[in-house]
Amino acid sequence: MRYILTLVLFFSAGGATADEVADKKAQQCADLGAIVTQLVALRQDGKREARAIRTLTKGKSAVDEQYQPVVQFLSGWIYSLTDEELTYEPGPKYTEACLAQ
Repeated sequence: MRYILTLVLFFSAGGATADEVADKKAQQCADLGAIVTQLVALRQDGKREARAIRTLTKGKSAVDEQYQPVVQFLSGWIYSLTDEELTYEPGPKYTEACLAQ
């Protein structure tokens, strides 16, 4: 009986953990997609890549500290896209692809 009780507790705790992990992943994907959207907006406003990186990593408009190292990587991708590719909403597409992984 003790063994069964232990298994029930283990699997019920595992289910809660899986839900928490899924929620955390969804939030992280949404946050990264928002950063991509901000980078697209900065590029479309004529900001150079270095300025966009500074905008999103320093000051009042800085993204959360945990995402700051990723800003430069994402900016390299955004600034390599053609103007036509920017119209395909890279932010939502990034979020969608992130969630699919």
